[in-house]
Amino acid sequence: MGALAFALAFGGAVYAQLQSEVEVIDPGALIVQPTGDDGETVTPAPPADPNAGTALNLLIIGSDSRADGAVADGTDSVLADTHIIAHISADRSRVELVSIPRDIMVQIPDCPTTSGETIRGWYGQYNAAYATGWRVGGDKESAVACDINLAQSATGLTIDGFVLVEMGGFVEMVDALGGVDICIPQDIAAPKANLYLDAGQQILTGEQALGYARARTGAGLGDGSDTSRIERQQRLMSALVDEVLSRNILTDGPALYGMVNAALGSLTMSSNLSSLTGMAGLALSLRSLSADDVVFLTTPYAAYAPDPNRLVWTSGVDDIWEAMADDEPILGTEGTASGTPGGVDPPNGPDSETDAPPSGIDEPEDAATQTPSDAGTGGASAEELTGAC
Repeated sequence: MGALAFALAFGGAVYAQLQSEVEVIDPGALIVQPTGDDGETVTPAPPADPNAGTALNLLIIGSDSRADGAVADGTDSVLADTHIIAHISADRSRVELVSIPRDIMVQIPDCPTTSGETIRGWYGQYNAAYATGWRVGGDKESAVACDINLAQSATGLTIDGFVLVEMGGFVEMVDALGGVDICIPQDIAAPKANLYLDAGQQILTGEQALGYARARTGAGLGDGSDTSRIERQQRLMSALVDEVLSRNILTDGPALYGMVNAALGSLTMSSNLSSLTGMAGLALSLRSLSADDVVFLTTPYAAYAPDPNRLVWTSGVDDIWEAMADDEPILGTEGTASGTPGGVDPPNGPDSETDAPPSGIDEPEDAATQTPSDAGTGGASAEELTGAC
């Protein structure tokens, strides 16, 4: 009823205008559907009815494509260094966002592409799946399909939908909120990201927020690793959650209209998430959330023995995926209450050097030395991550 009321409140003309702005891609034919223990195909539950009591696992992909003009630095490669699996509980009382470091070494499954070529599987860096799919298929459908196939293969979860966030879309979303209020612990000078911030509490514009999320090298950015960048991204996302919840956007019709308008016009999403009424209805179903109910976690990791600049998951990651599959709180699982897995496994995968990607396909280069840890970033709620200076 909430979604219907939303649509009626703004009228058919507004609905049509918003719906026409949605960029939808459907890589469904390229995605290998998971099967259950009985061998039967598992059909993802459509989130069109957000009140149906169905838990959702959504894949959020952050692409650094320059196609939208948000960043003009002469780079034409298309990578996706940000991967987050967002679990929305069936009773809509929890949202859990688990970041996967791009440097995790995993077995990447075969991936069909729109070019007609199927990329053979290989053991490689997590973010290579998206880049390889783009290069072979030449489009978002292929890249996203390879990412979803990898996420399902690596986690055992069924991915119910995806949201692809490109740089220009991220800027528009933040600006639509009027900026994001966040604490900057120390001065930042990151020339490559055109980011210069003074320490203290301040409101970042969309462009500044993008630089804060992207930057890896420069003063005030930690050790320059991808995992350090993930920590900043989680603080930024927590601040955005706080903006939305503290301003009651999910219960304010005009404010919700503005947020949905920005999302539909600037993001690419799966067809089952692209309905205006579905998106608004899902948002409305989360209106009772507090910042304590939104949890951020990074998968636990350890150093990959053949290459210290790469990582592997430790045994604690299985607890996270099992909790998501069972729709149980991820911070209530053994070994993950503090973000520290119970024990560290040796690096997995082949005993030899990393398998090569498909012929003619280069893996994305790494530009920073990792500082591996035997545990991922400890789980924390948006309330805990969004402290004032």
